[in-house]
Amino acid sequence: MSDKAPVLKGVVRNGVIVFEAPWPLPDGTEVEFVVTRHVFTPEERAEFEAWEGLRDEAWAMIDRWEADAAGETPQSHEPK
Repeated sequence: MSDKAPVLKGVVRNGVIVFEAPWPLPDGTEVEFVVTRHVFTPEERAEFEAWEGLRDEAWAMIDRWEADAAGETPQSHEPK
């Protein structure tokens, strides 16, 4: 028998962890779970990048409006 604890994988549905396969854990078994990092699909990543581009365009537009209102030359707004 291994000293390493088993890794039980599952997803959360309606606030409850649902495991990929049934595990015969008796009531009262103490468990610990770790939330893994979500890996985005190429489609999700492309959508996020499109929103980032829109954000940059919006800041540039605001910079132009403020400069026009003050009678100045617009400055570049770099995202932080």
